[in-house]
Amino acid sequence: MKAFKLLFVSVVVFTFAACSNAEDDRFEDSSSNFELIKSLYGIESVTNVADAGNVPSVTAEEMESVLEALHRNGNITHECKSENTEGYFGEGGDRQSVKMIAEYQACTRAGAYLEEFALCVSLNFNVDKEAVYYIGTTYSFSTDLFIWKGYGASLSTTAGGGNVFTATTHLYFRVSDQEDCLVKVPVDFKGNYDFNAGCGTYNFTLSHCQK
Repeated sequence: MKAFKLLFVSVVVFTFAACSNAEDDRFEDSSSNFELIKSLYGIESVTNVADAGNVPSVTAEEMESVLEALHRNGNITHECKSENTEGYFGEGGDRQSVKMIAEYQACTRAGAYLEEFALCVSLNFNVDKEAVYYIGTTYSFSTDLFIWKGYGASLSTTAGGGNVFTATTHLYFRVSDQEDCLVKVPVDFKGNYDFNAGCGTYNFTLSHCQK
């Protein structure tokens, strides 16, 4: 009987140890995969950000699906859209907004549909007769997978009279299966617009993607 009890206890201890080792292995695999994702997409850990409480909680796989959608469409060039509000700044002073919208569909590694999301940049100008004055940039997004932040934009004029604009923005994620860590991912947008021709192009790319 004592031998049987000893054998039973040994089996229980062995089973518990095996389960613990399996859990440890899964945690290590998850952590290793997360570090690989961080390296591939240039992800940075952050400790503090405004509106941190509003950053949605997602899994590492869900975050990766968003980044993969951005990476996959990084070489696609979009046409700018322009909206004009006559008399916005008084007589002879119109407001013109050059809008850049990109829509994406995120899917898991298994190919399952996750969610559609969109990024939008609006460059705002005061058009006063023949002169055009830059007055600011508005960033907006449509999703509950992350928040997106950008501040201003760099504008320059080409020899042909066109305008070139660039900016580095950041996506913020809270990764639930990595101890709720807060991370950010740099996203560049760049494009051009000719006010005389009324047309331009732009695209969004992951700044530090190594894929």
